[in-house]
Amino acid sequence: MQEEVRLRVAVLGFFVAGDRVLLLHQMTAPEPNCWDLPGGGLEPEETLMAGLAREIKEETGITNFQVERLLTIAEKFFPEGEGKLLHTLNIIYQCRVEPIPTNLSSDDPEVGPLGIQWIAIATLTPEMCSSRTWVALQAAGLVEFRS
Repeated sequence: MQEEVRLRVAVLGFFVAGDRVLLLHQMTAPEPNCWDLPGGGLEPEETLMAGLAREIKEETGITNFQVERLLTIAEKFFPEGEGKLLHTLNIIYQCRVEPIPTNLSSDDPEVGPLGIQWIAIATLTPEMCSSRTWVALQAAGLVEFRS
């Protein structure tokens, strides 16, 4: 029997300010209860930049930011029940926001009780982060590569 595969394309923002990175407490599948990058799935007929702007605004309230470069693409497969597989393709852009916002908020139900925070990079571990967050930190040269 062939597995049913669902493809999800997401755009995410990677914001760094000094020794901190902007992360949100993610509560939804496929990796609940971890620190994740702001962003999410593209809607039908939505461009990458329009999706990125919409998702960043929804999850952080940030509306005025600059995209500096395409940082990396993180790909992963997650089981979604018997005979089902989720194929995620995460397009991660390095972004900049000035001045650094400190009053971040979201009504998005995906954001957990720890909210949205600028977290010290030195305190992060792979176990605390979504897989795509760790891939982004590695791609930016901010943490050591671990296989």
